[in-house]
Amino acid sequence: MWRALLPIFRFARHGVSPAGALCSLAESWVGTGEQGQNQGPEVEHWIKLGGGNPSQAPPWCAYFVSAMCATVERVGLPVRYTKTGRAVGHWQLAEPDQRIERDAIDSVRDVRGLVFVRTRMSKPESDRDRALLGRRTQGHTGIVLRREGLELVCIAGNSTGEGHASRTGGVAIERLKPGTPQWDRVVGFVRVASS
Repeated sequence: MWRALLPIFRFARHGVSPAGALCSLAESWVGTGEQGQNQGPEVEHWIKLGGGNPSQAPPWCAYFVSAMCATVERVGLPVRYTKTGRAVGHWQLAEPDQRIERDAIDSVRDVRGLVFVRTRMSKPESDRDRALLGRRTQGHTGIVLRREGLELVCIAGNSTGEGHASRTGGVAIERLKPGTPQWDRVVGFVRVASS
């Protein structure tokens, strides 16, 4: 567990931004998988650190985001996040000044460290509207690493690389691109750490 903290301690000493530390920490876990559905030592650690109960083996993408933010905060870097196990909760519980509308993302110069929030692919596209109205709905979330052309390259827990894992998942790279079904379900983005 603590191996992932070493780069963060180095970053904190050398003046790396909270957003940079958040992304580097999350990237250090790429390829880590579950051992059973929503289980395994790392997954259980993230669920607990993110405020959940590992014995219930809940979906953990939102807990992964919360755990990454909590770890960056633990080493003394400022982050503003919501400790939640609900993916859509990251958007709904964020302060208004932290929220970035989906269609305003092109105007954001530095996307590194933003949290993306979208509704699940297995649910109707109209769930996005429910989420924007503050209603509970299932979703998926992760951390934006960078922009490559029109795409946002992201990292997420409980993922197959295509989105939320309904069976066994892990920490994977995902891509969000306008005009795709994933993009159509993006509720918005949340700035949790400064660049």
